Amino acid sequence: MERVGLYLRLSREDGEGESGSIESQRLLLRDYCRSHHLTVVSEYIDDGYSGLSFHRPGFEQMLGDIEKGLLDTVLTKDLSRLGRDYILTGHYLERYFPEKGVRYIALGDNIDTGAGQDDLTPFRAVVNDLYARDISRKVRAALDARKRAGVFIGARAPYGYEKHEGRLIIDPQQGEWVQRIFAWCLLGDSCPTIARKLGQAGCPSPTGKGEWSGAMVRRILTNPTYKGDLTQNRSRKISCKVEKSRTVPKEGWVICPGACPPLVGEEDFARVQEKMEGSRRQKDPLASFLRCARCGSPMGITGDGKRRYLICRGRKKGECTLPLIPWDKAMEETRAALRRAGAQEDFQRPFPCPGAIIGEDGAALLGDYGGNRPV
Repeated sequence: MERVGLYLRLSREDGEGESGSIESQRLLLRDYCRSHHLTVVSEYIDDGYSGLSFHRPGFEQMLGDIEKGLLDTVLTKDLSRLGRDYILTGHYLERYFPEKGVRYIALGDNIDTGAGQDDLTPFRAVVNDLYARDISRKVRAALDARKRAGVFIGARAPYGYEKHEGRLIIDPQQGEWVQRIFAWCLLGDSCPTIARKLGQAGCPSPTGKGEWSGAMVRRILTNPTYKGDLTQNRSRKISCKVEKSRTVPKEGWVICPGACPPLVGEEDFARVQEKMEGSRRQKDPLASFLRCARCGSPMGITGDGKRRYLICRGRKKGECTLPLIPWDKAMEETRAALRRAGAQEDFQRPFPCPGAIIGEDGAALLGDYGGNRPV
């Protein structure tokens, strides 16, 4: 008995109507199995998932069953249902399925690996990939046009707003917190200090999970949306095949003046930007040189607006308990250790140690991160 798994996929961009619907695919594939005396043991469905990504629940479930030896054949309506990324589609057709002893059939493209490889299959995969790229470009162009027209297209409104029919309206509760954030900044509080105040006051973070961070506060304070100028395109997906996003330079932002209700005045927003620029920390040449003696993580800089401290980045992630170390003390110790090292004969040659290790008392040790030795 040949055990067959039916794979059914439909994405929003396909636009194939009823002929490509999940139910239509199911009827077509089951009719084929009946006429060819094949036994259907499972169906795997991905409704609303793009063919450019293979991270789909139904597809991954099917791979799991293949690994368990539960399938002999995979059947799809056509090759594009399997996927539209020609590189990964080729991997499954030419490597994965043959290695697992699985036969693959795509009805609409007359592909049946059990009858031998079709020389046109790679070209079909490329055409499917080009089609998906073209659709992605058209969708992006349409979305960019809506952004320029002042329509908010994000899945989630910025903190302090609600999304309503493509427009932003003020969320009264969150909006009040946004106004407090700007007021605290104008009073001289740093972003980390504001984040701590928000946490102490029990204010939910923008993600609704975890604590506020200085980066979250900075993102709010630098967003022109809060003065009424709807700002979009601050980040963008790397490509239609890569889910990760990349920060867009300021000149690439799409800003529509007056397209949303303001939460702060123009003058206050401008004053905050001046403060943000003025308080931007100058990079100390030793900042990237320091590591935590307890866990080996890089050291970062934090402060309360009056004093600066070294903080283990592992502590920020909850992975280390090294206490805050006063910046001045740590720098004094580090520079003294470097001066002592430079005075020794064995350091007249190129410096062999990749960094300084900061201990709990702020003292600096020179040496390899794995095997440190005091100087």
